[in-house]
Amino acid sequence: MRVKTMLLGELGTNVYVVYNEQTNEAVVIDPAAEPDKISQFIEQEQLKLMGMLVTHGHYDHIQAIDVLREQYGVPVFSSKDEGELMKNPELNLSMRFSGRAISVEADEWVRDGDIVEFGDLEFECITVPGHSPESICYYNEAYKVLFSGDTLFPSAIGRTDFYDGHPNTLIQSIKERLLCLPDETQVYSGHGLRTTIGYEKKANMFLQ
Repeated sequence: MRVKTMLLGELGTNVYVVYNEQTNEAVVIDPAAEPDKISQFIEQEQLKLMGMLVTHGHYDHIQAIDVLREQYGVPVFSSKDEGELMKNPELNLSMRFSGRAISVEADEWVRDGDIVEFGDLEFECITVPGHSPESICYYNEAYKVLFSGDTLFPSAIGRTDFYDGHPNTLIQSIKERLLCLPDETQVYSGHGLRTTIGYEKKANMFLQ
């Protein structure tokens, strides 16, 4: 499994194209913005896009969805509560930060514990509320890779001052749902650099 990281959009959001090198099957996690750059990589590598996974509904993680969905005809997955954020320009922060009303709909809901499969690519859905109502982290057990959205960052956690954010809920969720993963698990966050679960256990002051 390969992970291509693309830093896109006005807030520097990490967009991940995850793909199988043998089959070329691929998913995009958090299609934040600049769909032309995402599709350019997909075409360049001759990938077969199978779907898009959304960690949470804030506008800086969803702006490229409609263009890519129309281009490739693939479904978009999110949790139900995050789907409500995606549709609401006030709740998804697009009006607050960009001055534009951005509204996007998901195609399928996922819940905690669900396994979503795209060919040989498989992800477990882990609910981690606190940054937003029902953020979903996507974990690939075979490769020990976690896509954490805006829940867990290198030496930090997500903001909790947006709609339905709760600092204690986020900290408790991370401790109970994410820190139980193997220490060697690679954590790909919604913004910033990559980290590991083991490092965050030792060095993240918010989780001590």
